[in-house]
Amino acid sequence: MKIDWNDHEEVKVEGVALTRRFAFGQEMSCLRVVADQPGDLNLEPHWHENEQWVVVTQGSIRFVCEGDEYQLDAGDVAFIPARQRHTATLVGDEGAVLLELSAPPRLDLVPGSILPSAMKYD
Repeated sequence: MKIDWNDHEEVKVEGVALTRRFAFGQEMSCLRVVADQPGDLNLEPHWHENEQWVVVTQGSIRFVCEGDEYQLDAGDVAFIPARQRHTATLVGDEGAVLLELSAPPRLDLVPGSILPSAMKYD
């Protein structure tokens, strides 16, 4: 099945220069994240029970997982095991577009969901 991201509602992330579009399956979710402004993201490190993959399709981001920092450029992939603390810290000069794939699916992110957030902070 082909996903046309333009058919999915664009949701702005409160307090951060990011927008997301969501696609959900029974076993996995996929978010398309667009950061069109370079600079610091000010996202608090967090963790969740979901395993997560991040695929950068355009631009670049700086990423931290369990204290290790990485530069992720277009074509790069990061894997975040369940319960590992992580965050994205900086968007490169040209912005960034990435896919976040999570299993099990992040149903707390479904627009209109009443589920509590899966994100945990220490």
